[in-house]
Amino acid sequence: MKRTVFVALSAVLGLAVPGIALAECQRPTAPAAVDGATATIDQMKAAKAAVSSFMTSSDDYQACVLKEFTEKKDAAKAAKAKLDPAIAKTADTQISENQAEKERVGVEFNTAAKAYRAAHPS
Repeated sequence: MKRTVFVALSAVLGLAVPGIALAECQRPTAPAAVDGATATIDQMKAAKAAVSSFMTSSDDYQACVLKEFTEKKDAAKAAKAKLDPAIAKTADTQISENQAEKERVGVEFNTAAKAYRAAHPS
């Protein structure tokens, strides 16, 4: 009985503050773009490692956002309460923005790699 009351209270309190919903997931910072035409091989290798790390961190971030959203949805269901639509919108926005950033970073690195190969044709 106490557990049910605790779950219901947690759900209500969690739903009351959608502005801080999904706040525990830390969005990764995109690496700076590199100019492939002037970069050294070491700079390109470092850029590739930074991009790979960012992509992995972004995947982890998106999984975290989905997990927190699911937990809030399940808590609302357990409390027989309606999930605030702002929570779903926040999760969707966070994932969409991060996905767009992943795509931008990938394009920037590929552009730099092409410029590097053009500047160093060997």
